[in-house]
Amino acid sequence: MKKKLNSLTILFIVTLVMVVLMMFTLQRPNEVSEDYSILFPELFEQLNGVDTIKFKSSQDEFTLYKQDEDWFVKERWNYSADFNLVKRALIDIAEAKILERKTANVEHHILLGVEGVDDGGESIQVTMLNGEQPVAGLILGAEREIANNMGPRQFYVRRSNEDSVWLAEGYLNINPLMLNWIKSDVTNIDRARIAQVNIIQPNGEMATIVNIGIKDKFGVPPMLEKTIFKYEQLGYDIAGTLNQLRMEDVQPLSGFSRGDSEVVTAEFITFDGLKVITETSFIDGFYYTTFKAEYDASSVKAAPEDIQQLDVLKTVEHVKQEANTMTEELKPWVYRFGGFVGTNMMRAEADIVTKSDKVIPMPADITGGFGR
Repeated sequence: MKKKLNSLTILFIVTLVMVVLMMFTLQRPNEVSEDYSILFPELFEQLNGVDTIKFKSSQDEFTLYKQDEDWFVKERWNYSADFNLVKRALIDIAEAKILERKTANVEHHILLGVEGVDDGGESIQVTMLNGEQPVAGLILGAEREIANNMGPRQFYVRRSNEDSVWLAEGYLNINPLMLNWIKSDVTNIDRARIAQVNIIQPNGEMATIVNIGIKDKFGVPPMLEKTIFKYEQLGYDIAGTLNQLRMEDVQPLSGFSRGDSEVVTAEFITFDGLKVITETSFIDGFYYTTFKAEYDASSVKAAPEDIQQLDVLKTVEHVKQEANTMTEELKPWVYRFGGFVGTNMMRAEADIVTKSDKVIPMPADITGGFGR
């Protein structure tokens, strides 16, 4: 029995040594011909012709396609993709440099994470096309750990339909999840433009905050500068809701149902007459919002002097065009937001201000001045 155990132990050690030697061999530097300095030598000149990118991994599978100069996510109701993210990814792939030739042995692919998705691997497969014609294909494998990872990173990669594996260097931060490629920016209205916000509850009760005549300073009528918010920055935060507003997810308005959920309406009104109207419901732990915009001439008012100096206010024609564009782009969709944004679009007055007689007083001085 002891002899049998010793044999198994020896076999295990031999196997372990072989695996270690194999990994050492695969990661050992190899000479690289000058011809292989760029992973895809011709891709950079072909980027303008790339109009379709297919992503496939164990986590997701989706397609981005180009129409005119814009990119869209096919499997997400053709919603807009993040143009800058797509552009950056294409350039990063085109600029990836080969550091070393590794192996062409298919049996070793799994050790470097490039065995392919169809083989059950954890790699990310990227296929770039011009129409139906393939331009380039990348199988992105495991990342090689390096001491200083502040700059370009190193990955094991191979070209589609090739067995050869390379160690490549570049900013190949390709996200495998479809939602991370969607254009998440919804609105970007400068907080300084906001003159008033009205939040209207289903029962008709309305909470209002207004600019009190100074940039970034807000209060509620009639208290204005004497307003005591639930927390100091709350008025500022509510007024800035539409500034660099980003969503978590999106779906078409057609087919969407709020069910029995209540709808809270918020009106964000600027000094130059733009009125953005949101309708928000809290459904199954998430906030769902629709948008529309209009030009309201009756809302135009003189902005405080320090805001006028910022050059953020727009002419009547620009505001009308802005309202039309926002409505055209946003009205067909329902956007999902996180708690901070969603809560601020649904707040009742009691959730915004604290009455002065409700403020917790300082404890009485019972020391009689002792120790002063």
